[in-house]
Amino acid sequence: MRKQLFTTLAALAVLSMTACGNKTSNSNMEADTLSSAPTDTFTADTSTDMDVAPNDQWTEEAVATQIKKIYADVSLAFTPSKDGLENNIDLDGMYCTKYWNETLHQVRAVNAGKPLDQQSFNNDEMRWTYGLGTPLTPKNIKVELLTGNMATATFELACGEQWLHTVLGLDWEDNQWRINNWEEVGDNNQSLLSEMEKYVEENQ
Repeated sequence: MRKQLFTTLAALAVLSMTACGNKTSNSNMEADTLSSAPTDTFTADTSTDMDVAPNDQWTEEAVATQIKKIYADVSLAFTPSKDGLENNIDLDGMYCTKYWNETLHQVRAVNAGKPLDQQSFNNDEMRWTYGLGTPLTPKNIKVELLTGNMATATFELACGEQWLHTVLGLDWEDNQWRINNWEEVGDNNQSLLSEMEKYVEENQ
């Protein structure tokens, strides 16, 4: 069976974690330090109609601002509401590229034809939260602008004193920075998008 998404994250991050409290995030926290830093290469979005970010969005600060916005909604989505249920927010539709969503749709079609214990990439919450609690705060965001429409962001995704190293690839699409890829935490630093594409290809 194909490996499950981020199944080893807890073990890999244990040295960097302590107990996570459900503290309310402090809106007056100092801004994260932004700097250009080389990151690993991502599988590029293979869509052919890609926009170019305008000058005011082609900045490290603009990408970092989008990362913070995304994870504010991730926190909202996975924090139980008053009735004890998670909020129904389409994070992939709101914040991921068209190609990512097309690939995810193909993965779900493959999974629909498999027993539950043979399915892969079907834990959306793990992809967004890494198993951390909420609220989630991206800290020490470092952005590398790659081309007019691609960037990578490296940061610590934190819940209280608990945190995990995170790397995202982003494309400028539909007038905002959208996620095109996650990088798995581990020795191989594999591309999640590439693993999903491979899963679909092997099960066609």
